[in-house]
Order: sequence, then structure tokens, then C-alpha cells
Amino acid sequence: MPVFAAGQPADSGLDYLSGSYVVIGKHADSEKTYTGRMTVSLAEQVLKIVRVIGGRSTEATGTMDAATPDRIPVLRVSFKEHGKLHEETCMVSSDLDNYPRVSCYVQHNFTKKVGLEAWFSDHGQLRRQ
Repeated sequence: MPVFAAGQPADSGLDYLSGSYVVIGKHADSEKTYTGRMTVSLAEQVLKIVRVIGGRSTEATGTMDAATPDRIPVLRVSFKEHGKLHEETCMVSSDLDNYPRVSCYVQHNFTKKVGLEAWFSDHGQLRRQ
């Protein structure tokens, strides 16, 4: 099931991304990996994102946009970390339980090697009883 069907407004479906996530990634220009958590909420058609990576909390914003001449829907996320503005270009899909799954390229103005990030929705299904 596609999340953002052709012809829908770019901001449609953003509420689908609201919730809690486990995040794994690799910093831009580094081989260092990280894990953390995020909470995502929708306010006035903009995603408000709180990232907690390595115990540090960072606020980010996200909006839907189109990429490539084919106008493929992507999520654009921006946040400031270590004094640098970081931008993510993300593909949004769903996992086998129809929860959001997000995969991103991460970069800043001086990036030579793009970073990676993946968000796994955490609605309790990540814990086994």
C-alpha cells in the first residue's frame, strides 16, 4: 500500500508518521554509527521531531517534497547538530504491519560522504513477551 499516492497533495499523509521510533544511523563523513529514539508529531502540516541520540536531544522539522524530474514524494527533515545544519532526504514506506518505515540520506553543507538513517516505528511490536 503506497503511503503517498500520485496526485495527492505533498503534505497529505504526514499524520501517518506521528509516533515513536527507534533510530539507527551512520554519521555523515564518518564510519561512526549511532542509535536513539525519536518522537514525531504533526502541527500545522509540519512534522515536529524530537531526536534523542547519545543522550542529546535535538529538535527537527519535516515536510513532504518532491525529488527528481519524476516528482517522487520524499520527506525532507532539517535539524542543527554540532553547530551544523543537517538535512535528510527520506523515503517513506510501511513495514509488514503497515507501520511507517523511513530511510534517509543525511548531509550538511560540507558533506563529502553522505550519512544514513533508518526509523523503525515503535508501537510496542519491537518488544517480545
